Amino acid sequence: MYFIALLFHFFAAAFWVGGMLFFVLIFRPVYKDKELSDVKTLLLLKIALQFRKLSYYVFIILFVSGISIAYLKGYFEVYSQFHYWVSPHGRIFLIKMILFFLLLFSSILHDFLIGPNAFKEMQNGVRSDSRSRKYASIFGRVNLLISLMIAVMGLAYSRGFTF
Repeated sequence: MYFIALLFHFFAAAFWVGGMLFFVLIFRPVYKDKELSDVKTLLLLKIALQFRKLSYYVFIILFVSGISIAYLKGYFEVYSQFHYWVSPHGRIFLIKMILFFLLLFSSILHDFLIGPNAFKEMQNGVRSDSRSRKYASIFGRVNLLISLMIAVMGLAYSRGFTF
């Protein structure tokens, strides 16, 4: 069961980080292509909505598989002990969890408040340097950075590294 939970956790994280990298490294440069000016807003909207829909399933998979991994590795017993949380292993886990919930909160803000406002502005022909569009871009990049940090913390935690 541990290996199955680990596989789900790994592939869900790979999907999430890969999707974020896709937006930054592949979609964004193509989006700026002048030949696509007639369809780029609609294309961005459709891709963003599809990724958003799948992302929250991925968050659920990450949360459930992460709890399963911790339970199956026997960590639940040490979670109730203070010395675990001040140990290097416990601090990495705590930082990873804080980052995960920060990412979840930031994603909700981006996906349901800032992003939709930016799309409305795009559809209404508002300039690309508008406040909502800047915030949407910043939140997207911050979410990618947080995601990469979570991945590093997860690798460090699973390999027993400390910082």
